[in-house]
Amino acid sequence: MSRLIWDMNWFLGRLRRIFFMALPESEADYEKSRRYYIAGDSAAQTINQLAGGSFLVSLMLFVGFSDSQIGILTSFASLAALFQLFTMQRINRLKKRKLFVCLSILMKVFLALIFFIPLFSAGNVQKQVMVIACYFFGQICMQVASPATQDWLATLVPIHLRGNYFAKKDAIAVFVTVTVMLIAGVIMDVTEGERQILGFVINGSLILFLSLFNFWAFCCMKEPRVSHLNPEGKEIHGKLVKKYREADPPRQKGVMLHEMKGALQDSDFRIAFITTLLWQTAWYVAAPFNTSYQLKELGLSFTFLMVISFVGNMLRIAITPAVGRLGDRFGMAFVYKYSLVGILMYFAMYVMAVPSNAVIVTIFATLFSGLGWSFASIGLFGVQLEMISEEKRTIQLSIISSVAGIYGFLVSLISGNFLDWLQRAGLTLAGRPIYAQQITNALGALFLLVLILYQKFVVQKRERELRR
Repeated sequence: MSRLIWDMNWFLGRLRRIFFMALPESEADYEKSRRYYIAGDSAAQTINQLAGGSFLVSLMLFVGFSDSQIGILTSFASLAALFQLFTMQRINRLKKRKLFVCLSILMKVFLALIFFIPLFSAGNVQKQVMVIACYFFGQICMQVASPATQDWLATLVPIHLRGNYFAKKDAIAVFVTVTVMLIAGVIMDVTEGERQILGFVINGSLILFLSLFNFWAFCCMKEPRVSHLNPEGKEIHGKLVKKYREADPPRQKGVMLHEMKGALQDSDFRIAFITTLLWQTAWYVAAPFNTSYQLKELGLSFTFLMVISFVGNMLRIAITPAVGRLGDRFGMAFVYKYSLVGILMYFAMYVMAVPSNAVIVTIFATLFSGLGWSFASIGLFGVQLEMISEEKRTIQLSIISSVAGIYGFLVSLISGNFLDWLQRAGLTLAGRPIYAQQITNALGALFLLVLILYQKFVVQKRERELRR
């Protein structure tokens, strides 16, 4: 019994050192933590692709979802951000956030479970409910932890290194992601037909492994946040924490509304907020419906989509480091607006896409997408970090992410119903059918043009003032 108690105390002490006493003590610790973040984020981005896109669409088609339902359901990741509003105050009060972030990451195993659902002996309706429940719960856990994770990363990367580091991180993560996706895409094609369930099981097993790897990598990172300090300025742990915790101010009610009101009164926060909403409009009005368009109406295969995606992402990887350095030199908004042109051209290509030209149009669309994504996500995050208050970074990132998430889901919901109406209407031009996704992509391109102009005439001007 004494041996068991000793082992338990050792184990609990080890956990406390990992999750509550992981302060970086040198620049080498910071650098090592940044490398672990790249490893964990590479796994995370791969999970997002394996548990979404063509793979998730294929599973949803297998259990009987329609095109519009697929587009709306794949936007659940955006709606899940709503839960950040209800948790941001509690998370912001956490002195140490590493344990919370790591446990949330571990919940990605529910995204793996989705692909084992076809093995269950249940009807399509029951399987659809299970897919929705597991996908939504996994996305909630990811979204709730996202602002704390972003704040953690921001404390590890000095502002003068962000463009270069984010570009390096993105290039490595994309390489890992597209390599795994290429292999997974070939597997899905090989197992198509009677063996399709086997393909789902292999995909789910990959997600499970990557979820555990993501959890391990983040456990190895240091957290530069301190909890309670004694009069000598040293961090305290154990039973002494209780005394200092009692001295903390009581939790106030109505803080969420107060923080939202205060943030919206800040002109810099509004710039970041409007930028994010314009992006959400452009993306969710079109992108959620393009994967089913590729697989069904255009008749493209998994292998072709994965191969051309691999080539496009190799282009993205090749130019991302150089573009990241440009972001450090000229400003995030300046480079961001040019990256958006690439994504605008991606939408424009699919405005012209029909089965007869699907292969060539998809090749060009993917190359434009690779150019655009070389800085699109980095630029948006960079603009947000430059415009929001550093002291309230976690709360304000939660506000942006949650409100934009709800908004993005509503956009996809409206666009999904609009897509249904267009498909029932059976529009034609000069005797040729007009596909509904051609119209939604045209809307996406239009809203991206508005966002590009906003970056040029509003965000860049304010960014220059802040940098001076």
